[in-house]
Amino acid sequence: MAEPEQTAVYDIEYRVDDDDAWYSVSVALSADKETLSIAFEGLAERQSISAGDFETVAEVDEMFFRKFRPVSKQLQDYECHRVIKGMTVCAALSFGSDDLRFYDAVVEEVEHKKHSFADGEEECLCSFMLCWLHGPMSGSMALGKIAGICAIQTAALNDPRITTFSNLTKERIRNACSECKYGGPSSCKEHINHSSDQKSASKRKLQDSEVESFNQKERKELDLGVHIDPDEDMGGSDSVNSGGCYFLLIDNLEKDLSTSAISQFILGNTLASPRAYLFPRKPYLASRAGAIASDSKENIRKIHDFLVHSEHLIVSASGRPWVVHDEVLDSSCGEILGGLLSRSQDQFQWPSLKQELKVVYSGTEAYNTAKQLRDLFVDFLHHEQLLYERLVLKETEILKSSQTGQAITST
Repeated sequence: MAEPEQTAVYDIEYRVDDDDAWYSVSVALSADKETLSIAFEGLAERQSISAGDFETVAEVDEMFFRKFRPVSKQLQDYECHRVIKGMTVCAALSFGSDDLRFYDAVVEEVEHKKHSFADGEEECLCSFMLCWLHGPMSGSMALGKIAGICAIQTAALNDPRITTFSNLTKERIRNACSECKYGGPSSCKEHINHSSDQKSASKRKLQDSEVESFNQKERKELDLGVHIDPDEDMGGSDSVNSGGCYFLLIDNLEKDLSTSAISQFILGNTLASPRAYLFPRKPYLASRAGAIASDSKENIRKIHDFLVHSEHLIVSASGRPWVVHDEVLDSSCGEILGGLLSRSQDQFQWPSLKQELKVVYSGTEAYNTAKQLRDLFVDFLHHEQLLYERLVLKETEILKSSQTGQAITST
């Protein structure tokens, strides 16, 4: 088993099952790529994840979407203006004088106060009312200070060791399940369990019905609901036509942005797991449009509130701002959208660095630039709509003229 090196950089956060807290960790991949070892910063404890711990592709994706992310950034006193109402942060919860653990929380209220500059050092005296999103105090409120608040990094995690382990583990599961077609469900179960003696006894056994269901859903959407697809592969998605689906339309996306980058960014900021889709790009545009979907009206509303927040904008690494259509669409639009959406693939790919997304906050130069670009694109959409209306009008006139045998001269 590989152990993290002594000089390892603890640049990843890992959410531990025992206390549900986030810890700074370093990871190492074993030589056979069957085990991912986890070392905790400041602790002697080690954990390991074995490829044999997983029975479905969805379990692998859920682990690496929900349990790993880039390490959160400790905010300094002069950065308190970045903490705004409605923002999700990673904050410290005290369990004693020497025991601080970190959990995600939503900022419910912000009380700004004039900073102290005693002895030439700036000290933030502002207070932040937090609502814990998970952990032992989930749902309760607490008062926090800037010293205990970290900004969650929205850039996609791009660690080659985790990527390799995730992809190889899922390939192993898919290969095992492909043999079910010939040997039956029981042989699939035996094949999955065969390659690792470290199988966790606490994991539930893969039932025959689940194996059959997996075979029927090959090359379709993941159980986790996150869609990853290359832009070239276009087609309808069955999930979009299911009942109780809600959509948000987004415009001005980078043309090479992946759905996995969109999904992980939203999940990291809202803790709501979405499905992301991309529309075919118009050839004369440098950007493209897409949609975010969820079966939960509460989740789509949470995502909506984050995306249209008046104090920040979502931009790409190059500075291109998202343009979010304010209306939430329901499942009645599913058939229309379904024919436009990219077909999902069940192979997970971590987004590359060029696809990262970030939040820019009101009062910063980046926000002012993004707002100008957003308003410019909104004006373009308005002009495009007017041109379309004119096109429809002209088409109607020509068709009517053709029916009556009258010629219409060009104006």
